Amino acid sequence: MAVNPYFKRTVKNEQELLESLTTEAIKIYGHDMVYLPREKVTEDTILGEEVSEFKDANRIEMYLENSEGYEGDSEMSRFGLDVRESATFVVSRKRFLEVMGHHPDIRRLGRPREGDIIYFDYPYGMFEIKYVKHDNPFYQAGDRYCFKLSCEAFKSSNEKIDTGESELDAAMDVHSSYLTTIVTTGSGNYIEGEEVYVGTTANKRAYGRVVSWTAATSTLSVNVQEGTFLVGDTLVGLTSSTSRSITSVGVSDVRAAHQDEQDNEQIQLEQTQDNIFDFTEKDPFSEGNY
Repeated sequence: MAVNPYFKRTVKNEQELLESLTTEAIKIYGHDMVYLPREKVTEDTILGEEVSEFKDANRIEMYLENSEGYEGDSEMSRFGLDVRESATFVVSRKRFLEVMGHHPDIRRLGRPREGDIIYFDYPYGMFEIKYVKHDNPFYQAGDRYCFKLSCEAFKSSNEKIDTGESELDAAMDVHSSYLTTIVTTGSGNYIEGEEVYVGTTANKRAYGRVVSWTAATSTLSVNVQEGTFLVGDTLVGLTSSTSRSITSVGVSDVRAAHQDEQDNEQIQLEQTQDNIFDFTEKDPFSEGNY
C-alpha cells in the first residue's frame, strides 16, 4: 500500500520551521561550548602518528544529550582505575555551518570532523570527537537539522594550543608540560633519562626527568613532574648520584614531546632492571650442575 498522497514530506516551510525549533531548543537547553578544529602539522609515515595543533577557537551552543552528566565506563587496569568519560553533544546543522563555514575543510565536508575538540568550560572538560552522526533523527519532514557528536575525554599528546583565548590556552597548559632549563654548578654528570630531585629519596620536594644534559655549560633540560626547582637547591641524580647546586632556573618555550616522555621511561626501566637482575649468572637454573 502506498503512503498517503495528501501528506507531503518535503514541504519547505515545515522544514524551515523544524530547523528553527531545533536551533531554538538547543539555545534554551544547551551550553556554550568552544569548537577547536585540528590542524595537522607533520605526519610520521612510519608509525602513522601525526603532530597537530589547534589555533582557532569558535564559540557555539550545544546540547548535552545525557541530562545526568557525562557517561563512560571505568575499569581496573594495571595502571590503576581507568575512567573513560564520554558524552554526546547535539549541535544545530545550520548554526554549525554558520560558525565554522570559514574553515575550508569543514566547509568542504559540510559537517564536524573526527579528531576536533570540544571545550566545555563549566564544568571543565575537553572532549575529542570520535564519530559524527549526521542523520539522526532520520530525515524528519524530509531533511536533517542537527549533528550528534559522540565524544570521549581528550587525552593530550602535547598538542600545541594557541587560540588567543587566554582562559582556553591556560587550561591546555595543565595538560602540556614545558621543559625547564636548569643551570648548575659542581662536579659530576647527569644521565639522560634519569630522575633528578630536590630533597631526600623518601621526601622529594620536586622531581623530574632529564631530557638533555650539556656538560660544557652545566645545563640540563628537565621534564618536571612535580614541585618547583629553586635557585640554591641541591639537585640530585637518582641513577648517577650526581649532586650539584642550582644557579639558574628558567622555563623554555618548548613543550615536552610525548615520545620524549616515553623514551625517558624506557631508559629508566632499563637502568632499574640492571639493578634487579644479575645478567652475569651463566647457570641460574641447574644449581651449578650444568
